[in-house]
Order: sequence, then C-alpha cells, then structure tokens
Amino acid sequence: MRSSHKAFRREISMNDVSISGPGRVEIGQHCSIGRNVRVIFSGPDSVLALGDCVTLGDNVKLIVAAGSVRIGDWSALHENTLVLCTGGVDIAQHCWFGQNTILDGTGGLRIDDGVRVGMYSQIWSHVGAGELIEGCTLLAERPVHIESDVWLVGSCIVSPGVVVRRRTVALIGSNLTKDTAASSVMAGAPAKPKEQMAFYTPLTLEAKFAMLTVWLAEFAANSGYVLLSATDELTVHGEGEWVRFVRTAEQFAQAAAGARSPGGTLCCVENKLYLKCLGMLERRLLKFLGGNKARFYTAPRL
Repeated sequence: MRSSHKAFRREISMNDVSISGPGRVEIGQHCSIGRNVRVIFSGPDSVLALGDCVTLGDNVKLIVAAGSVRIGDWSALHENTLVLCTGGVDIAQHCWFGQNTILDGTGGLRIDDGVRVGMYSQIWSHVGAGELIEGCTLLAERPVHIESDVWLVGSCIVSPGVVVRRRTVALIGSNLTKDTAASSVMAGAPAKPKEQMAFYTPLTLEAKFAMLTVWLAEFAANSGYVLLSATDELTVHGEGEWVRFVRTAEQFAQAAAGARSPGGTLCCVENKLYLKCLGMLERRLLKFLGGNKARFYTAPRL
C-alpha cells in the first residue's frame, strides 16, 4: 500500500521529517526513515517515490525543484546525503550511497541497479560559474548515467554528461570526466584506466549455486530456519513462510507462470530476479544476501 503526502507524514512524524511545498510523497512498505529528513518541493507535479525496504538516513535532504525523485527497492541513502532534482533523479534497486554524498539531478540523473557510492562522493549533472553577460562558457546541464554494479569507492566526482558503464570501479578520489568502459578500473584526477587491474572473474552457474548453498546454510543455522536442498533448487522455510531459489531462468519462468500466488518467495540464481511477497523471512534473507553476497531484483508478476 502506497502512502499519500499526509499519510507519509503521520507514519514517520516520530522521526522528525519535514516536508514542504506542493509535491507528493509515495512510500512503499518496510522503509526505514531517519531523523531530520527534509523534503522540499517547488512544483505541484513533483513526486518523491520510495520503493519497498528503502532506507533514508539521518539528515538526508531532498530538494525537488522540478521533476521527480524515484528510489527503488532496497536502496539506501545514508546520513547527510543531498539530492538535488530539476531534470529528474531515477535510482534503481539495491543502490547504496555513503554519508555526505551529493546526487545532482539538475540535468537528469539515472542510476541503475546495484550501484555503490562511497562517502563524500559527488555526482553532478550541471555546471555553472561565471556570468553569461561577461562571456563565461562554463554553463551546462547534461544528463549523467551510472550503469549497473558500478562502485565509486569514496570521495569520487562524476562530471556532467558522463556515462559510467557497467561494473566500473573508480578508486578513492577519482574524478570521472569522460565516459568509462565496462568493467574498467579508474583512478586519478582526471581519472584514467588502470589497465593492469580487474576486480571481476567469470563464474559458472554451478559455482554460483554452490556459493549460494553455503550462504543459505549459514543463514538457516544462525536464524533457526530450515534449508532443504535439491539438485536444482534450494528452499529456506519456517514459521509458515518459504523462500525458494531455482537455478535457471527457464525454471524460474515455469514456476512463476504455474503459481500466480505462490504463498512464498521465488528467486532465480541465473537472472537474479525474484517475485516478492515481503514476508519477514524474505526480508531477513534478502537483506542478509544483499550486501556483497548476492542481490536479487524485483521481477514483474506474471
């Protein structure tokens, strides 16, 4: 159930949230909202939309002059993060932003699934300095796109108009002024590729399934749930709930199509999708996995 502007304020008033202006706030289920969070709207058509299980830390500030800010499931903006929005800010699922991060959507900002941004980093989609009447040319608004599974280690800067491609790792203090190649490692100011460095290694589906088996056994042993293991699926269950992991996308599609209301949570190792029910077991298990083990992303209901 989504909450309106007023309902949102009632729900989290204990956390000292300040919402001003004519925009609208929508909030998903099981979100965590810190103290002194401020949302400032300038336009009546603007929206702040939080998905399910989103975290906003203490003193997060969102200034929405125009456009809308949308934050996907499981994403977290930690303490003192500043979001500026004129051209739109679209943050996908399982994104993480450290303390004192600046996210500028003046020229438009799109951040795909699984992006991690270390503290004190800045992502800018506009630049403006001197006066136009004096001939200054340092004035532009250009959209920024951060593709999936990028990691900006900390104190990084992304310039307007840059595309940071999938699985790029920018080492601490990097200043990204140009588009990056996928899976590159960047360092310096301006940042340049570190050709001798790589942080990803190919894994077979069998290896991934074996790793997941170990993690689920650890989770079950430490939380009192039961793990049932079969050749192509793993199921954690207890207290009337279950979460099942199937190996392939084909198995996932077949299981999802055959059970529109499965009564539990179905996940796929191959495509990293899941059909959510938002039960306690699901939320505990996906949070356990979702840090740096395995992130699963919401699939549409079939």
